[in-house]
Amino acid sequence: MGRVTGVSVLRGAAVRRDGESVEITGSRLRALLALLAVAPGEVRRAEYLADQLWNGEPPSANALQALVSRLRRVVGAESVASRPTGYVLDLNPADVDLCRFEQLAEFGTPEAAREALHLAGPEPLAEFADVPDLAGLARVIETECGRLALLAGQGPPPAVEVPPAPLVASHPIVHRLIGRDAVLSEIQDRLGRTRLLTLTGAGGSGKTSLAKAVATAHDVAHVAELAPVTAQAVDAEVFAAVGGRENLINTSERTRLAASYDDSTRLLDALGDRPALLVLDNCEHVIDAAAGLAVKILAACPRVTILATSREPLGVPGEQRLPVAPLAVPPHDSSEARLTSYAAMQLLLERGRAVRPGLGAAGEDGAALAEICRRLDGIPLALELAAARFNVLTPRQVAERLDDRFRLLTTGARTALPRQQTLRAVVDWSWDLLSGFERELLAVCGVFAGGAALEDLEGVSGLDALDVLDQIDRLVSKSLVLAEPAASPAGGDQGMRYRLLETIREYALERLAEQGREKEVRTRHANYFADLAERADPQLRGPGQVEWMYRLDAAEDNLRAALEWALCTDDAACALRLCDGVGWYGTMRGKQFDHNRVPRALELADRLGVPHDASYLRVLTFDALYCFERGVTLEEASAQLNRARELARAGDWRDALYSLAEIAAALYTAPHSVEEVFECEYARLAAHGEAWGTAVAQMFHAKVSMEDPARAEALTEQALATFRRLGDQWGIANCGQTVAMLESQRGAHREALAVIEDALPATRLIGSATDEVMLLVMAANEHDSLGDRERAARTLARAHEISRARPESHAKIYLMAAECVRARREGRLDQSQAWLDELGRAAGKTFIGPVKALLNTQQAWITLARGNLAETERLLRQAFEFAIAFHYDRPDIGAVIEAQAGLELARGDARRAAWLHGLYAVVRGRELPLSVTPDLAGTAAAARAELGDAAYGAAYAEGRAVESEAALRTCSAVFGANPEEAVPGWWLLRRDHDAQM
Repeated sequence: MGRVTGVSVLRGAAVRRDGESVEITGSRLRALLALLAVAPGEVRRAEYLADQLWNGEPPSANALQALVSRLRRVVGAESVASRPTGYVLDLNPADVDLCRFEQLAEFGTPEAAREALHLAGPEPLAEFADVPDLAGLARVIETECGRLALLAGQGPPPAVEVPPAPLVASHPIVHRLIGRDAVLSEIQDRLGRTRLLTLTGAGGSGKTSLAKAVATAHDVAHVAELAPVTAQAVDAEVFAAVGGRENLINTSERTRLAASYDDSTRLLDALGDRPALLVLDNCEHVIDAAAGLAVKILAACPRVTILATSREPLGVPGEQRLPVAPLAVPPHDSSEARLTSYAAMQLLLERGRAVRPGLGAAGEDGAALAEICRRLDGIPLALELAAARFNVLTPRQVAERLDDRFRLLTTGARTALPRQQTLRAVVDWSWDLLSGFERELLAVCGVFAGGAALEDLEGVSGLDALDVLDQIDRLVSKSLVLAEPAASPAGGDQGMRYRLLETIREYALERLAEQGREKEVRTRHANYFADLAERADPQLRGPGQVEWMYRLDAAEDNLRAALEWALCTDDAACALRLCDGVGWYGTMRGKQFDHNRVPRALELADRLGVPHDASYLRVLTFDALYCFERGVTLEEASAQLNRARELARAGDWRDALYSLAEIAAALYTAPHSVEEVFECEYARLAAHGEAWGTAVAQMFHAKVSMEDPARAEALTEQALATFRRLGDQWGIANCGQTVAMLESQRGAHREALAVIEDALPATRLIGSATDEVMLLVMAANEHDSLGDRERAARTLARAHEISRARPESHAKIYLMAAECVRARREGRLDQSQAWLDELGRAAGKTFIGPVKALLNTQQAWITLARGNLAETERLLRQAFEFAIAFHYDRPDIGAVIEAQAGLELARGDARRAAWLHGLYAVVRGRELPLSVTPDLAGTAAAARAELGDAAYGAAYAEGRAVESEAALRTCSAVFGANPEEAVPGWWLLRRDHDAQM
């Protein structure tokens, strides 16, 4: 099948493949193509497509999937791609007539207008009148065509009224600036309300381009470029810009005026009482002269409006300031389909294609281009300098060389000012305008990663607190430092944070090294944040928890930078202090603080012979508990835990973390002793007055005792009471998860939802995306159990929003799993597979038993639905082997049995499926309501329908009669696994387990 070279929908759906027309039959198929063509490269949600194509009437489960399959046969499978949430037309927008129409409409020239009108035809999108959004788009295009007709000369020109001062634009801005529509509108709006507007921002942010674009939209506009002039020449330069000298030359008045008038007086006479926009461009190096002239003009010329650009405000009465931010950049987790929706990416692509026409945003090029955008902070000039290198370097090569960006980005336009031809020159210009004190503080700011609070700057700079405030104020005014309100809980005030754009930070670090102060300042920075981490740690277990979690959130990048410096300088003591201080913080955030650097800190401490004190042992233990994220095996993790326990017993370390180490070691290697270990640690913690540690142990005890609901409920109630007394929101949220799961397993789904609603405020208060997403996924499951699919979908959509905002959240694994299961149960197998693939990528190296079991079990269900029974059997055998690797987790083993029952039904053995349903109850320790297990409910209904109630009941009873001691052996026989390879006693978490059966 050939390559698609064009898609048209404006005059009717049509596809060209290798230059030849391809017939598209069927109105719904043609409408599907049009809906996808509205936004090529962007995912259209399956629910949205179904709603548009079936006009709000829900189609059968696989109707949309079948329609997509038909479209793929017409246009090629590579052109219509599946994504976890829907489908995407994978074409260059330039090959779609709708996109071409939009591009031509933006150009604003008569020639482009005529070409756009030809593309649209007399009745654009007419055949899609029954598709709601396409019908609405048709009306928008018809309106646009009316405007284009006037521009193309096919109608009378519109009447233009000259507005009174203050000045506003008399015709649209036609100078095209990528990603600047909103700020251009803001400038026009402000100019209608003020007579002096100053655009401020870092060098290269595009202030001059914006000002000139605005100037082109006004009938009378003068642009004075002040960059090349000195303060003494400002008046003369502005006078020349408004045409003053040209008006006077060769007149008899020239000699007399030159003797009696200065340039500012001549300028005021030239401007007079006429409406005009005056642009004062690049004022920062002549700020006092420019400010003084602006005051004179505003007073003497009432119909003149001034638009200034400067890296700092003019600072005169009546001035309004509008900071010009860099262009939006793709976030780290942005999908390939969305990369071109970010303005920085659009600019980089457009400029890059000027020297490398085939440049695109797909694959490795797209990833590298996105990285360039992020690392250059979306600064337009920096992006243009980077794009100029694409004639000799690939995007990946450019990205890899950005550590040396000042030597790399040196090929600006020959027509640009000298200070805008290289990235270094842009920043040099700002540095040269600073005082000595300002330079000293800016250089110190370079060591901060991710910004700093005012007290951080005071603590690291070594300067007096008032001096720091004064100098940072000046640096913010000069657009070298960004000031932003710190994130705060419940709308509280956490003060301001100050950060540098990455390019400015790299420059500041260079200057710090030139001053010979880098080692001194970086070491002070590392020790300052080690002190901060140590102060924060005890506060995380009491009423100050929320405030200090936000404080550590804000400091996280600095903590990592401090740890890296400590490691590079062999400062093991500082490195251990940092890792120890943020250990519990990482646990509460659902992740290890830095799973790459923590092992290095331990290796450094061992190499240097650091004493095995409590700090070392806590770091060793935290690392053992989280080492699965690095792909460490259960045996390696157990060995590390055992080492920590042995060293602790030889010393005097006995806190809450030590107790968790003892409990985890038992769970990993000796599950039959878990109850004894819990009781022993409860006694130890009580003896040391560790109320919080006791509550944490009770909380974890409940989570591994879910098959004994009464026991789990009692433990959770005790833990929850303590957490509430201590004001521990993290503990409250985690206990809420357990209570909700207990209610759900009883079939009390509305009660579970009420518990989740009560727990959610705690997660939001501490800003825990992991816990909030987890609770929302649980809530979606409860809505599904109650049959409210629409509410479940809305709840998952909210979880996705949170996960996108905090992509490091581990809960996204469970969110993707929920979407995978949901799509499969609704018959959307392509999307289910896409979600499962995303899940595998997100899990990364975190392939502990439960994660592997989850992946294989869900793959087995999809494979079964596609009819491949042999592959399903193989996947389930593997899933069982993975599930028993973490022997205490009954739900994973139960999930594999559920899927095996589905396989037996597909083979025609309904009696075997019923027997497996009984075995499932043995493994789970009790019979769960069918509303909790939709897959089991479905296979149970099918088996009962085939066998009849009596035969089904008899087979079920046989499976239910399996003794608990024989459960492992029986399951192993079912899946053809070797029971000797499993850790004995995986099903015995409590001594009185048999009494529950």
